[in-house]
Amino acid sequence: MARNKHPEETVEKILDVSMRLFSEKGYEHTTIQDIVDALGMSKGAIYHHFKSKEDIIDRLNDRYYEGLDWFPDLSKIPGENGLEKLRYAFHHFLTDPAKRKVDRLVIGYVVKNPKITLLTLESTFRDAAPYVEKIIRLGMADGSIQGVEYPREVAEVLMLLTNVWTGMFAGSREEFARKLRFSAEFLKRFGLPVLDEELQADALNYYDQVIETL
Repeated sequence: MARNKHPEETVEKILDVSMRLFSEKGYEHTTIQDIVDALGMSKGAIYHHFKSKEDIIDRLNDRYYEGLDWFPDLSKIPGENGLEKLRYAFHHFLTDPAKRKVDRLVIGYVVKNPKITLLTLESTFRDAAPYVEKIIRLGMADGSIQGVEYPREVAEVLMLLTNVWTGMFAGSREEFARKLRFSAEFLKRFGLPVLDEELQADALNYYDQVIETL
């Protein structure tokens, strides 16, 4: 059997076609055979690179986040102060079309897969929360964020509220809206008025365009 001289290109082709099929048919309704037929490859060629359909979507998720500069230098984030930068970061996460496209594919899968749920939580504490903490501390230094006594813990709670409680376990639209209002008031009491009306509107639009379609 001839050796594949360009395995990276093959992997990218499999991912691209899988992404298209997942978008068109839905993740649950797409089979490995569908991917095989669309690619014109053998099952063996696909299984050489991916153990399962779950492995493909995991790699798609990784590829998406690796391809984006989610955690740039704070100076690159628009905003005149820490609070504005933090609000902009959340606005971007909620409205970015590419992120929404991936989220439509992975959110339902993450909730149903305990292993991936755990990995998501680990990533939240390892990557996202420390980044948010830096922005909070910037706001504390410039005076735009006042009254936060525990910036690290507040950052972790913020990410749990937004990534997990309202993101992965959103509930109905009414429940989602109530969770947003509660989160906004809860964070205010700890000195972080980040979830203003504009961000809550962004989040509701995200619910309508992403979560409601799952």
